[in-house]
Amino acid sequence: MKRRPISLACVLAIAATWLLVFGTGAEDVYSERTLELARQLQCPICSGQSVADSQVTLAQQMRDTIERKVQAGESDEQIIAYFVQRYDQNVLMDPPKSGFTLTLWWIPPFVLAVGALVVVLYMREGLGRKPRGEVSESHHDLNDAELEALAHEFLHPDTGPRPS
Repeated sequence: MKRRPISLACVLAIAATWLLVFGTGAEDVYSERTLELARQLQCPICSGQSVADSQVTLAQQMRDTIERKVQAGESDEQIIAYFVQRYDQNVLMDPPKSGFTLTLWWIPPFVLAVGALVVVLYMREGLGRKPRGEVSESHHDLNDAELEALAHEFLHPDTGPRPS
């Protein structure tokens, strides 16, 4: 008699483990085409998350709508157009690169090109000049009195130049 409850407990434990490991198959409700279309659409609530990956109620409803439209025989373009009509171009994970969006795509390469041009022009101009620290040969010749006056002024800046 004691074997029956133990056997039943083992079967239930195995079944529970099976369900935890492999799930209930709820993910298989949608066709592969539905999931592919859902990956192309961005969830209007979740930032940067596709309708296929989002778990919010609206994304679930959108997946259901996609599945119904797939079952009704609508083309991928018709289904995508339906969501674009309802949510604007913002619903697309990869929006078309035209109009203002095209401008946004071209700004970074343009800024990099202008920056590279500025660097090249600055380097070309700078190569022909003498460094700022260099002075002509005629200014190197100071007599001893001038050197002493400069040394005194450097060491005692508050007292002013040393009287000659």
